[in-house]
Amino acid sequence: MTWRRGLLVTACLLGAAPVAAQGTAASKAPATAPAPPEAASRPRFAWPRVQVIDTVQANEIVEAGGIPVALRAVHAKERMDDLVQRFADAFLQAGLHVPPGHEQPQLASGAVMLTAIDGHRGITYTVIFQPRPDRTTMMYLGEANHALRRDPAAAGDFAPMPPQASQVLRVNSESSRTLAFHVPLSGEAVDAFYAQALTRAGWRLEEGETSFYVRPGEELRVVHEPGEAHQRAVVLVYRGGRSAPPPPPGPAATPR
Repeated sequence: MTWRRGLLVTACLLGAAPVAAQGTAASKAPATAPAPPEAASRPRFAWPRVQVIDTVQANEIVEAGGIPVALRAVHAKERMDDLVQRFADAFLQAGLHVPPGHEQPQLASGAVMLTAIDGHRGITYTVIFQPRPDRTTMMYLGEANHALRRDPAAAGDFAPMPPQASQVLRVNSESSRTLAFHVPLSGEAVDAFYAQALTRAGWRLEEGETSFYVRPGEELRVVHEPGEAHQRAVVLVYRGGRSAPPPPPGPAATPR
């Protein structure tokens, strides 16, 4: 997986994992509630040190499911097993809640995901560890602030979804917008749906491509793969230069 895809995966997983899963009284408080005194006196979690080969810091805060997420990718010299243990120990020593292994999402390609929860501050920390053939490790680190969550709006989606779509997740950044969901359709049916819907909206397939659509100044890629329970996992990625596409025209807003 490339570092860009890894950062996107981290953002989606963070946005889909509510901090309330810890079940503490603090996690059930309103999103605007201040942190309790004991949380303010305790230092924020600091990522443990690793032997860095290369690092990529996202230059923007991504919004996943209405949750702001800070992301970065790190290529570390250490083996994956050593790093997983180091990060798990660091989470526990910082007093964070680490869900048991069976509650941590399982990833493909030998990757390991580890999430910890600061229920007092409403922050989740997630690391995806991806082993490399040379025994080094790619790590995708994400910090999601659930206390600042806002309801993501469906209005203004850059593309339609099939009527049966579920588990919808919207990820927005300054340079792109992503729409991810599951649908009980075959790959051929997904392709047919978007070939018709996007063509009707003025998109055309780029020459030599089967899932990459373009309009003047805009591009849209449709990616899908088999999911669980006969579902298809679909991801649409929109890029429109430096800015997101404008929302569809509607009634003029009343000045305040």
